[in-house]
Amino acid sequence: MPGTNLIVPVVLWGKHAPTHCISSVYLSRDQKTLVTGCYDGQICIWQVEPETLKMTPRCLLVGHTAPVTCLSRASIIQDNNFIVSSSEAGEMCTWDLVDGKCRESVKLTQVHTNIQAYHMCNSDDLRLFCNGYYAEILIMDPFSLEILFSLSSKMNPDWISALHVLRPSSRKDDVVLAISITGTVKVWSLLGHENKQSEPIYENESKQIRCLNALSLNCCAYNQRTVLIVCAKYCQIYDAGDFSVLCSIQAPSGERWMTGDFLAPDKILVWSTEGKGYLYKLPANSVPDHKGFHGPSVEHDSPTLFSILAHPDNKLLSCPPAMRFILTSVGGKQRRLLLRGDSHGVVSLWNVDDAVAAPQPGETTSHAPIVLTSLEMAWAEMNPSPVGILDQFSHPEEPEMKLTASIYLLAANRLVVGREDGSIVIVNATHTVQLQLLHGNHQQLDDLPLHQLLLGHNGRVNCLLYPHHVHHRYDKAHLVSGGIDFAVCLWDLFSGALLHRFCVHAGEITQLIVPPLNCSPRIQKCICSVASDHSVTLLSLAERKCVTLASRHLFPVVTIKWRPLDDFMVVGCSDGTVYVWQMETGHLDRVLHGMIAEEVLAACDETLDNELGGAITSGTDLQGLANPALHFFRGLRHRNLNAMRAATQRGLAALQATDRSGNAGPLAEPARARRAPLTIQGFRSNPADPESHILFFDIEGLIVELLSEEYSAMSPASLEAAGLITSEYMKVAALTQSASPDAAKRISGILAKMKEGAETMQTKLQAKAEQIKAHLEPKELGVVGVGVVGVGDKYLKMPMKITSLAQW
Repeated sequence: MPGTNLIVPVVLWGKHAPTHCISSVYLSRDQKTLVTGCYDGQICIWQVEPETLKMTPRCLLVGHTAPVTCLSRASIIQDNNFIVSSSEAGEMCTWDLVDGKCRESVKLTQVHTNIQAYHMCNSDDLRLFCNGYYAEILIMDPFSLEILFSLSSKMNPDWISALHVLRPSSRKDDVVLAISITGTVKVWSLLGHENKQSEPIYENESKQIRCLNALSLNCCAYNQRTVLIVCAKYCQIYDAGDFSVLCSIQAPSGERWMTGDFLAPDKILVWSTEGKGYLYKLPANSVPDHKGFHGPSVEHDSPTLFSILAHPDNKLLSCPPAMRFILTSVGGKQRRLLLRGDSHGVVSLWNVDDAVAAPQPGETTSHAPIVLTSLEMAWAEMNPSPVGILDQFSHPEEPEMKLTASIYLLAANRLVVGREDGSIVIVNATHTVQLQLLHGNHQQLDDLPLHQLLLGHNGRVNCLLYPHHVHHRYDKAHLVSGGIDFAVCLWDLFSGALLHRFCVHAGEITQLIVPPLNCSPRIQKCICSVASDHSVTLLSLAERKCVTLASRHLFPVVTIKWRPLDDFMVVGCSDGTVYVWQMETGHLDRVLHGMIAEEVLAACDETLDNELGGAITSGTDLQGLANPALHFFRGLRHRNLNAMRAATQRGLAALQATDRSGNAGPLAEPARARRAPLTIQGFRSNPADPESHILFFDIEGLIVELLSEEYSAMSPASLEAAGLITSEYMKVAALTQSASPDAAKRISGILAKMKEGAETMQTKLQAKAEQIKAHLEPKELGVVGVGVVGVGDKYLKMPMKITSLAQW
């Protein structure tokens, strides 16, 4: 929840470095920052020393839910330390490399496979040229992530597999050169004044070539006369004038090309899926400055391999590495580097200039990387090593127990941690944080603070749930856990006893969820569990039995939504299929596919309570209905007066409920809750990793907590001397407090007598009013009469106009 409080996060990583299978890499032009994206969606920022190229991990950015495929700079200005990242789910984020904050994020329907940052003519800063699994080329603003305009195809529209943006030396406009997956080369010319409102921008030229599924396209920056197009099995040099093939290089046996670039007019660097870089010298017919350019191929004059950039151990990789050719300058001296990040999380750096400097004729040299680093290496170099949340229970002689799940109980200040051996440890959160973060005499004590140990699972604990933390309708003593042994266990948190063991799944438990509040009374006492066998159950904690077993899903369950007013549980699977189950009966109501399935999931989202809609008061008939303003505007759009009238009545009822009660739901001003000074959140970068923990310290909450403890220990005289309270406050406080129990009894007796006298007076007034009402004739109604008001034991007469008997 956004707020103005200062929150300081501290991460307890543990002794093992997080898994970082690298999917994309980026090195800033000043060689001070390295950025690596991984297949798990995290982004790691490394601090680099420009002279030695030593890399130190600085922070981990979490925000993507899918592999990070593209990383690009966001500004041409050196002081703007921003990058743009894109994932396979269509998510795009702009990150500040200084503090690690996400400045902007957006989710697009288009998925990018390549982003090139380019400074267009007539623009103040960079623009992002994006291509991917769609037929256009999108030009986006790197800071607002808004699509400024797009380039469309008139001839053979298809996905764009590669592009290159350049500015010809003899022209002032920009040229976009691209190739589609079917081998159609297209050229666009941009003048710099294109925008969304302009007409569709189609290609100026196009030509079909024999090159399918190209991976990259690069125009030679030294002469702009030749183009390198890389495919998986071969790479080819083309003449930029007529796009005729000048030469071709086959990929080494057992390898596939990834991409490449020009090192000189007659030299290229191409790298493969094995993480190796190959340097070739081009034949004379592929060099524009040579007199034999564009001539026929000669047998003895073919591309020559003169150097290889590879690891000496040639370790096998589980997936293709991310590689990037980087051209930088340090102290006015140009430096060319090849950067690689692999599936083991190792970052390698080669100096390409060393390989190009002195090629031996007829000899192929091999060069090892000049820099090697990884998170595991950084962890090994740390002394002392990073601590974990439960390091006080580990012994050097025993194997370390991996932490697999955790939950923080805020009200009880307890941390519940599940482990790989099936045990669940409950510790005092403050004490365990103190042991790990603070140095002092408490670390020398042999008697550690007491902890609970719950034994009931036969294997790894996958998930934990404290239902009372979600809603108070659940028993505060109940703790629920799910494990790899297919079981869901119900525990008594206070006694540590195993109350019940649910064995209804045929796969390990992956998730535990609490159903919404406005379900039926029986379902409100249930929790929902999801297992790896694609089954979903509703388990009643009160009845200690399974209420509903939904087990006909053919694919893994990815989402669960609710329609409580219709008694529906909506289950979405990874293949896009949606199953609608009746919660009470366990009957499969329907199975939906395609657009209808997406619409049903979206309709479930509309019924969720949000900040402006949902339950108004717990005892009214308006509970569970959406925001009245939403229905009012819908009625206004459809010109439905009945809907507008009903929405207005509901809104007025909500306002009246707001006046009667301080907690009045959607239309009430939300009260500022007192935030907890410490919150602990489990974190895992990869499912196979042990769980790390993030400690969120609320500085304002800490100050309030410390001051409250200090003031509670001070006497009233000390508080007044410190200027925290005044003497008038003490007098009022003294009046509101009884000096002795006898005084309290006398005060309560006086109040009881006053209440009895008031009830007697009310009876007398009602009797007098009935007498006056009986003597009045109908014809006297409407004339000026006499009203009677009782004050003590006397009656005062005052004139008033009587218009109806209802006024009495």
